[in-house]
Amino acid sequence: MQTVGAVMTGFDYLRITLAIGVLGWHSIAIATGSNDDTAIWTGPFRFLPAMVLPVFFALSGFLVAGSLQRTALHQFITLRVLRLMPALAVETALSALVLGLLFTQLSYFQYFTTRQFYTYFLNIVGFIHYFLPGVFENNPVKGYINAQLWTVPFELECYLALILLSVITLFRRRLLFTIVVVGLALALTLWAVVGRHVDPTNHLPGRALVLSFLAGVSVYLYRDVVRYSNVLGFMSMIVSAALLQAPDGCYLAALPVAYMTVWIGLFQLPKIPFGDLSYGVYLFHYPIEQTVVHLFPDVRSWWLLTLVSLPLTAIFAWLSWNLIEKPTLTRKKLILAAIDRAWAAMRKSGPLTLWLKGRAVRVDLRRPQSDVEP
Repeated sequence: MQTVGAVMTGFDYLRITLAIGVLGWHSIAIATGSNDDTAIWTGPFRFLPAMVLPVFFALSGFLVAGSLQRTALHQFITLRVLRLMPALAVETALSALVLGLLFTQLSYFQYFTTRQFYTYFLNIVGFIHYFLPGVFENNPVKGYINAQLWTVPFELECYLALILLSVITLFRRRLLFTIVVVGLALALTLWAVVGRHVDPTNHLPGRALVLSFLAGVSVYLYRDVVRYSNVLGFMSMIVSAALLQAPDGCYLAALPVAYMTVWIGLFQLPKIPFGDLSYGVYLFHYPIEQTVVHLFPDVRSWWLLTLVSLPLTAIFAWLSWNLIEKPTLTRKKLILAAIDRAWAAMRKSGPLTLWLKGRAVRVDLRRPQSDVEP
């Protein structure tokens, strides 16, 4: 499954398809205000909604691992911040300063002097707050501005876990790394079966998503060994569906989900001409759907809400990509150069020494995390 020089446009199609799927899924609750999706979670097709987020996280793990291997650790952290924070900051600000002002039931004085208004901006750094003062109080889903952001802390947890594993050099020891991932999958599955069962009526637990991320990293580390095969791809799809159909199987599902994700991602498809809108769709769809329902109370079917919200969301996602995300990414070399200069000035004393469980670990963060050991 060698990826050097490979055309990986399949990942772009996978991202946008999953993002649109999340939009449609949230339409069910937003339009009706009820948990009608419980019937889906407990029905014969549970694996369909259960597969969406693990695939997202496995995809992220595979691609982010490549970024970490090509860069120094401080550069990797900078790139993650550049990819996530600017668009999230704009979406947060627009929600608080435009959407909130338009639809709050409070006076402007009350709105701006309520603690809830200020804590909402913590979303920018991953401390998620879902409500703004007096906004969408009469919607079927009362008060929520951006319930989709519940995954952001787990995504940040994935990056922190990868950084820690890199610091202790486990990232460069792919066999040991994969043993840890498989061990975690088995341990969490056992814990779910004999102890704390996974809720069969709700989305997957965040730890299952983190595990899917780490499984994606493992596939990347073994990309020169793992065979790219349509047979294995279809088999991984079937095994993933079977494991996700059983709530307690979600942890073990991380492994076949990771292979299936990369198998689809390596499809050689035509390049999407309008850019990567998936992150914008993820960020903006929920407040847009809430706005539609607020302005048009008669919209009470999920398919109608999806049809109305999808074009509006696509416009905001396109603007986000072209005005925020893409311009930021095109300047990443300049930003990284500035970070490198600042980092070099801070580290004239040599490698950093960390104390882990009483043991001194010397880490040269200037070195790319390459030369993966078998």
